[in-house]
Amino acid sequence: MHIERIDFDEVFDVQPGPGDFSFRSGGQTHYAVNLWRGLIPQAGSSYLIAFAKPGDWSTVLGWLDLQTGTRRLKNNTWLAVLSDMTAIAWLAPFLLGGALLFIGPGAALAVLLALCGFACLRLYQIASRGRRVMRALLAAHAGTPSSVAG
Repeated sequence: MHIERIDFDEVFDVQPGPGDFSFRSGGQTHYAVNLWRGLIPQAGSSYLIAFAKPGDWSTVLGWLDLQTGTRRLKNNTWLAVLSDMTAIAWLAPFLLGGALLFIGPGAALAVLLALCGFACLRLYQIASRGRRVMRALLAAHAGTPSSVAG
């Protein structure tokens, strides 16, 4: 994870619905970036942005607005959990049915326990990543000079 301070000197080419925009910061121009659906930073605002890969706007994990203190994760934790659990729910009947039909009840029970264990592991990983991103943003915010004034 990489935290970077972005000063939005100028914001242009705004697409308010999907939240796509272009901006200039420190003499560099970035085109067609997206923080979150419908979120367009104001010109003159500063954000701390957490990237999975430095400078790669397709890997934004979360951000913190230095003026307002508003912070958000790019992907909603509960939606990610729901997505993973839906995939498991679609897969489970086939795995359980196959194990029960071809191997027996003991194997079906083992498959059920493995699916439950996998679901718990994914829940923990998703929640843990969200907490790590927020902690990193808040720690970076505590170290920025503008955090004292704002």
